[in-house]
Amino acid sequence: MKTRFQLSIATALLLALPATKAAAPRGVLIEARNFAYDANYRNDQAGLRAAIAALEPLAKSLEEAAYANYYISWAYWALAGSQFQEKNAAGALESAKRAVAHARTGVAARNTDPEFYSMLANAMISVAIMDPPHFKEVATELSGVRKKALELGPDSPRVVMMDAGMIFNNPPERGGGLEKGLARWLEAVKLFEAEADARTADPVAPRWGYALAYGWLPDLYLRMNPPQKAQAREAAETALRMRPDFWYVREQVLPRLRE
Repeated sequence: MKTRFQLSIATALLLALPATKAAAPRGVLIEARNFAYDANYRNDQAGLRAAIAALEPLAKSLEEAAYANYYISWAYWALAGSQFQEKNAAGALESAKRAVAHARTGVAARNTDPEFYSMLANAMISVAIMDPPHFKEVATELSGVRKKALELGPDSPRVVMMDAGMIFNNPPERGGGLEKGLARWLEAVKLFEAEADARTADPVAPRWGYALAYGWLPDLYLRMNPPQKAQAREAAETALRMRPDFWYVREQVLPRLRE
């Protein structure tokens, strides 16, 4: 029942936006994208599916196909993370694979845009984690996608955050390390701060990640040796000031900070 209700919201999104042919696709894209963002913070899987349903028709449009595929990929990526948290391994892997497929389509349409390569990298990371038998195969391709994203967008906060996560989760002998990854993550936070203060030239271009960067930062601090609880708490509080509905911080991070 909940899923049907949420999907009816997706239909309402399509009907409620401007009726002109020029305005409607972009308006639907922005509304559906924002709906996906909000659903992700609430850990609302039905809401993410509703956003995907609203975006899918746009993936075939001439005007907005590239960004529609980008945000479908983003929504499936977020859905995979939620499913993984609830230990739905099969569902999470299927969503991650769909995220990869849509990200590939986006990259094919915008092959000089670092945001699209970064989205593909994020989706591939999820697949690599969730599909251990194919980890090496995915990791080999992922290396090239990561390199391309960094080459095209060295100052994109989303590219740097993706890179920071890979550095943090790789051992020193493979160019990673906890301290190095944390420092790189803090670089991404600074870039997000600068982006938040700047005007956007294109309202559909990716601007997500600022609150997420703070919300995921406590995980890095808590994995340090010894754990940096004060810094983790400060990051969590910052994330909740940005998004009081940030379920991951409230339900996953704060309990660990109370231990």
